Amino acid sequence: MKSLQRVLPILSLAALLGAGAVVPVAAQTYRIVGPDGKVTYSDRKPTDPQLKTRELGKLVVAPLLPQGNEPFDLRPATTLPPPRPANTEGLAPTVDISGRPFPAGLPDAILDVVIHQFFVQTLVENCSRIRPAFADRYQAGVRNWRDRNAEILSRSNLITFTRFTAEQRDTLRATGRMRLAQLMPPPNAAAADKDQWCDRMNTDLARRQFELVGDLRVTPIVAFQAP
Repeated sequence: MKSLQRVLPILSLAALLGAGAVVPVAAQTYRIVGPDGKVTYSDRKPTDPQLKTRELGKLVVAPLLPQGNEPFDLRPATTLPPPRPANTEGLAPTVDISGRPFPAGLPDAILDVVIHQFFVQTLVENCSRIRPAFADRYQAGVRNWRDRNAEILSRSNLITFTRFTAEQRDTLRATGRMRLAQLMPPPNAAAADKDQWCDRMNTDLARRQFELVGDLRVTPIVAFQAP
């Protein structure tokens, strides 16, 4: 009897399909906001990029990091960065590996540290190759930088591997590499220009121009308390 009860729904669905019956599908509804702020609804997704469109009933998560193509400033921020714009209507906040929303500014602060780490490591690798005679000097400068900023580097790495998913960590690294490319000399730069760049960057590093300590952008890392 139990077997027959399991088979009957399948037979009924097959009979409907065989008879050409149409299985109803929930209609999609889109909420559309025009450039003038007027809100309309439609069952068709508009193609105009100027219209802000959201499919009702569908959860859309805010991006982990804000878009930004401007060159990254390695020097410490002396004022708190402006708050990120609030999530647009209908976007759910990004959550960490435990399902809780990130504290305000934390992903951006971790990205700042990632970019600094990438830059310092790439700096010593590239400049040691460009000017081998100064390799020991470059490596010593990087070691000193890491020692001075050890606490923030340690806290950032701990937060990254305990609160971010693997996909979110990949996003941080990919974004960090894109920002890093803007800070490096062009690949086709003249040898003399690369030499000057190495001297200038390593001098700034030794003069503590690229410190994380005192950089207000990493305040969310310093203030972070694990729940």
